[in-house]
Amino acid sequence: MGLNIVVVDDETPICEWLVYCIRRASPDYRVTAAANGDEAFALITAEKPDLVFTDICMPGMDGLELMRRTLEVLPFTVFAILTNYAEFTYARRAVSLGAKEYFLKSELRAADIEQLLSQTAAAKTAILQAKTKEVYPSGCIDLYKFYQMQGTPHFADQFWAEQGMWADVPYRVLCIPGGNSQEEWRRTARLAQEAGARGGGSVYTAAATEKGHEYLVLQTRERLSEEMERLAAFFTDQGSAGISGVIEKRGDFLEALRQAGTAQASSFFQPEKPVIHYEELATRPPIAREAFFARKREALELIVQRRYAEAEAGVEACLAALSRPGAKDVAWAIDNCRRLALSVEERYDQETESPSQLMTVQTTAVQCGQLCRELIEKLRQLRSGGCSPRIAEALAYIHQHYSQNISMAEAAQTVFLSPEYFSRQFKEEVGENFNAYLTLYRLDRAQELLRRTDLRIAEVAERVGYTTPGYFSRLYKRYKGVTPEKERMSKSC
Repeated sequence: MGLNIVVVDDETPICEWLVYCIRRASPDYRVTAAANGDEAFALITAEKPDLVFTDICMPGMDGLELMRRTLEVLPFTVFAILTNYAEFTYARRAVSLGAKEYFLKSELRAADIEQLLSQTAAAKTAILQAKTKEVYPSGCIDLYKFYQMQGTPHFADQFWAEQGMWADVPYRVLCIPGGNSQEEWRRTARLAQEAGARGGGSVYTAAATEKGHEYLVLQTRERLSEEMERLAAFFTDQGSAGISGVIEKRGDFLEALRQAGTAQASSFFQPEKPVIHYEELATRPPIAREAFFARKREALELIVQRRYAEAEAGVEACLAALSRPGAKDVAWAIDNCRRLALSVEERYDQETESPSQLMTVQTTAVQCGQLCRELIEKLRQLRSGGCSPRIAEALAYIHQHYSQNISMAEAAQTVFLSPEYFSRQFKEEVGENFNAYLTLYRLDRAQELLRRTDLRIAEVAERVGYTTPGYFSRLYKRYKGVTPEKERMSKSC
C-alpha cells in the first residue's frame, strides 16, 4: 500500500536521513520535506499526507500547533513526533494530545521508522477496504473521500447531490460524540431518520471516526432551526452537541462541518451545556493571545520563584482568559489550556526532580485547572514543610532579587539574623550554602531564558545577575555541562 508522507524538521541532517530511510523502505512511499511549521502546513494542505513526521520545536509554528491545525482539516492524518532529549518528557506526554508515536532523535533507528510506516500502511489498507461504498449498512455516509478530495472544484456539491441532498435548500449540521462502532452508528442513523421523518425534513448521518464524532445533516424547507433543536434533544445522553449556523449551499458543507465541530468542541469549557450553537460563539470577542502568553510566562516564573499564592492567582487568570473563546479561538484555547496544565506539571517535575505522571488527556478545562491547583499546592506543602519561617523568607528574598548584586550578609539582615548564624542555618535547612544556592538558582533561570527566549547571551547574563558575559559562560559550562550557545540549540517549546 502506497503512502504519502511529509517530514518536518529544521535540522537538515535529521530531515535528509528520514527522507532517505522512507524512500529506501518502499518505492510506493512518496515523501516530501519542510524545514519549519509554516512551510509544512502549506505543504500538508496541498499534499494531504497519510503520515507526518514533525519536530516538536521549530521556528514559528511548533509541532503541536502544526498537528492541531492539520487535524482540523485532515482528521485522518497520522502524526509522529521527533524530539531531543531535553524535550523528551514533553513529547512523551504530547502523544496523549493526538500524536501516534514519538521518537527520540538521538536513539532514532531505521527499523523504528520502517515499523511505523508498515503499521500506517496496514491501517490505511484496512480503512480503504472497509470503505468500498460511500454509505455504510448502518446508513452513515463515509467522509474519508470527502476530506481527501476537499479543494477539488464542485466535489462537495456533487458528493451531496449523490446522497440525495436538495439543491439550494438550507440545512444545518449537528455534531455529537460517538463514532466508536457500527452499532452506535446504526442507533444514530435510526434515531435521526425517525426524528427527520416526523419533522418533514431529510437527515443524513455522516461518519468521521478519526475525530471521534458523528455529524447529522438536517435539511428541511421550513422550521429548520426548530427541527434541529428537536433532533439534538434525541442525543443529549451522548454528551454536549454542537449545531452549525444555517448553510445555504451543498458546496459549503466543509464549513458547516467545521462550525458544528467547533461548537461541540467548545463543550471543553462548558461540559454542563447540552447544546451549543455556533452563532453564540461567533459573537464573542477574540482572545488577546499575546496578553495570555505574557500572563502564562509570569505565572510559570512565579512557580519557579516559589511564590505559590501569586502563581496560583496567575494560573487562575490564564484559565479565565481562555474560558469563553470565540469561534476562531476554540481549538487554540483548548490546546493552550492543556499546554498550561502541561507546563505547570513540567515545573513541578523540575522542582521535585521526579516525574509526576499525572498529565493525561484532560476532557474539560475544569480538570486542567484542578491539575494545576493540585500541583501548586503540593509544591507549597513540600517547600514550606522543610524550612523555618526565616529561612523560607530568605529563599523568597533570593527568588525575588537574584538578578541584583545580593550577598549573604544582605539576606541575613533582611531576616534579622547574624551572618554566622544565618550561614549555618541556611546550610542545615536548604542542604547547600548560600552562594551555591544563589548560583544554581541563577543558572536555572538562565537556562529557562536560553530555551524560551531569543535574548542575546549577554542579555541573559545580565538578567540573572552577571555583568560579565565571559564569566557567566564559564560558570554555566562548569555547572550545566554545556555552553550557553549549546543550551540554546536545545531550545524547547
